[in-house]
Amino acid sequence: MVRSIITLLLLSNVSDTLAFVPSNVRFYSPSQLRYTNERNGLDSKSGTHSASKTGNEWGIPDSETLEPLHPFPVEELPGGGQITLVGSGPGDPELLTLSAYRLLRDPDVLVIADRLVSEEILEVIVTDDVKIARKMPGCAEFAQEEIYSWAHEGLKAGKHVVRLKIGDPFVFGRGGEEVLKFRQYGVEPAVVPGVSAAFSAPLLGSIPVTHRGVSNQVVMCTGYGRNGTSPDLIRYHKEQTIVFLMAVGRLGELCDRLVNMAGYPSKTPVAIVERAGCPDQRTVVGNMETIADLAKEHDVKPPSTIIVGDVVNVLLNEDESTGEAVTGLIQNYTAAVV
Repeated sequence: MVRSIITLLLLSNVSDTLAFVPSNVRFYSPSQLRYTNERNGLDSKSGTHSASKTGNEWGIPDSETLEPLHPFPVEELPGGGQITLVGSGPGDPELLTLSAYRLLRDPDVLVIADRLVSEEILEVIVTDDVKIARKMPGCAEFAQEEIYSWAHEGLKAGKHVVRLKIGDPFVFGRGGEEVLKFRQYGVEPAVVPGVSAAFSAPLLGSIPVTHRGVSNQVVMCTGYGRNGTSPDLIRYHKEQTIVFLMAVGRLGELCDRLVNMAGYPSKTPVAIVERAGCPDQRTVVGNMETIADLAKEHDVKPPSTIIVGDVVNVLLNEDESTGEAVTGLIQNYTAAVV
């Protein structure tokens, strides 16, 4: 089956934010983009709906104005519409649950996927009906409204909507928010859990989040609070591991605040596992003082998981010349330093 091309319109100032380019994404040259925008009623320069008076700058209606499709939430609408929130795990198709795999192999579903769902997971999908959220930096709220609009259209058309989310839907993934929204539309979503990167990414980078005598507690945090704010910090405890999701974009600020406001020693080990479970997975290791510069040096991008604490060095090889734990870019898990 030939999969239809998913058109992803990328503006020049955000095109470098993609960590990967799935095979079913088409890029447009500036002239092609202008033509495509004009053909679809978009402003030729901004790529937004210039004449949109009923929605946001993308021309998408406010999700609060979309009509309920049933007077109370039901698992399946009279016309057949239903929705399932599916966790895709950290990126490796081998880590999909059987339930998730079966849904992605269904040729009749509508898949609405997060932007950071891995190319390898997208290749599992059979249906031609695939939409990828345009959650570029600064566009998250517009993209979320677009997701709701796509889902509402699919449900109204009697489709089984598969809302494919990175990691686990309920771990910093707006899963709860989406359940509440879909209930407003008269649909009770089914939920398929996914393997969260909070635990799988450290494991895949050979970092145990707990280790006897080193760490006896684990805290999960996000790097971004609501409306881009910084979340409250966890005070330093020597036998504690902190796992940050969605935080690589403000790593320098995060480390500075942890040292100066939360009491973390500046030499506290920090690791980043980028694209955990994918063929191009990378692990970068440093400490509070060095990790931000190392991330910049190696151009680390989302999706990445940050691990803070002494567990970072438990399984790492030691540098033969210094006898200390290796630092920098680690490849093949803990096998070498490049």
